[in-house]
Amino acid sequence: MKALKNWFSRRGALPLTAYLLALAVWLVLGAAHFGSDAAARAQGRLAEETMAVTDWQLVGLMQGADGTLTTQDGDPQMILEDVGSRVVRTISYTAEFDGEAREMCLYYTTKVGEDYSADRRVFPQSLGSGQYVYTLPRTSLAALRLDPCSPEENKTVALTMSDITLNAADTLPAAPHNDNRHPKRATRGNAETAIPKPAPELAYRHLVTKKQRLIITISDGFLMEMDA
Repeated sequence: MKALKNWFSRRGALPLTAYLLALAVWLVLGAAHFGSDAAARAQGRLAEETMAVTDWQLVGLMQGADGTLTTQDGDPQMILEDVGSRVVRTISYTAEFDGEAREMCLYYTTKVGEDYSADRRVFPQSLGSGQYVYTLPRTSLAALRLDPCSPEENKTVALTMSDITLNAADTLPAAPHNDNRHPKRATRGNAETAIPKPAPELAYRHLVTKKQRLIITISDGFLMEMDA
């Protein structure tokens, strides 16, 4: 107890302790996620897979002879009813729209027979040139429903869509990012509205006193300097 009391009596000890705890949690979660993904890869459940549009159930969409999809109502959907034993981290594809796409999103369920809900959906990042990537949370998946666009009332949208890729190597969260890629979130009214969120340092503090110099940086690495 005395040692603990002496530690917290130091100036800057409280934020330093908080940062160290945050770092420990980050490292533990990272190790757990790495182990989980490694096991899934070894079992063949986390793998890159390319699916044709027709592998999904089309609702409110009509596919023409040339492969073009045309909306039939205001709520077009593409459904993968059974995810099976797959571990799906990302879904990506390329699409071109003839008409205003407006909002697009991906719903997921975690139990068989569960209803789709706004609480369980993700929005895409637009990588430019019509490329979209959805990143799913780390949870069990039962079914997926892709809403590729949201036409205005009494209007149709035609879209040309590439094959859909699950877990593309360059989209997985652990994959290194290309600095030339600027993610954007597709939102209602503008499917190309940029909201890039760079990965800033998780924590930074710089204290200078007559008795102590403290520098803490937590990002890809960890640096601490203290002069008592």
